[in-house]
Amino acid sequence: MNTSKSKTSNLPLTDWKKAFPMLSRYSSNTLLMKLGVGLIGFKFQRIYGSYRPLLVSYPLYEEDITLSVFIEMFYNKKQLTLDIKFKKPQHKFQDAVDDVQSQHGNLLGETVNVKDLFDLLKHKQKYDMLVCHNYCSLTEFLKYKLITALYLDNDALVQQVCMDKEEQSNSWDDIERFELFLGKLPVWKDKFYQLIDQREEILERIRINSMDKRIAKLIESNLII
Repeated sequence: MNTSKSKTSNLPLTDWKKAFPMLSRYSSNTLLMKLGVGLIGFKFQRIYGSYRPLLVSYPLYEEDITLSVFIEMFYNKKQLTLDIKFKKPQHKFQDAVDDVQSQHGNLLGETVNVKDLFDLLKHKQKYDMLVCHNYCSLTEFLKYKLITALYLDNDALVQQVCMDKEEQSNSWDDIERFELFLGKLPVWKDKFYQLIDQREEILERIRINSMDKRIAKLIESNLII
């Protein structure tokens, strides 16, 4: 999650933090906050005299939290990828902030509705070509949703995610490719349901990861149903 200082020293993290006050500096190119079972915020990517804000989420329930659960791009009013010139005038910067706010600002506030979070994942499952045919991403999304439901201790939400899992897995048509990367499908299903019985262990892992000094200083948003 770190990038060399020389490549990112001009990123306007302070300006973005002012625009999204729930976010705090995590690294030289990342602003994050705690949200439920993970971290969420911006990762800024330098591209040819410009930079690109990306919405990123990292899992606090894994031993290695540096592998993102999802990465989502933002778009400008012309529906092009939002790339911002370093020397962009302040009013143009505000336009970029408005674009970001209108697209996923609901995931970066003091309170975040779990439905909004799940809706983003659902949209990526259907329309993001890097996700919709990638069984590793699809199963990771399901795991993230189930652990979120367990974290919220909501039986109805757990049941909803399990039903979603059944519906999705029944629609997967290339089982050979699934099993090439993730093993036998019935075994994966059993491990998925076993997460329900591992709730306390998962919550303990989240607690331990949250004690990391860089994570402990982050602001925590309130995840609601």
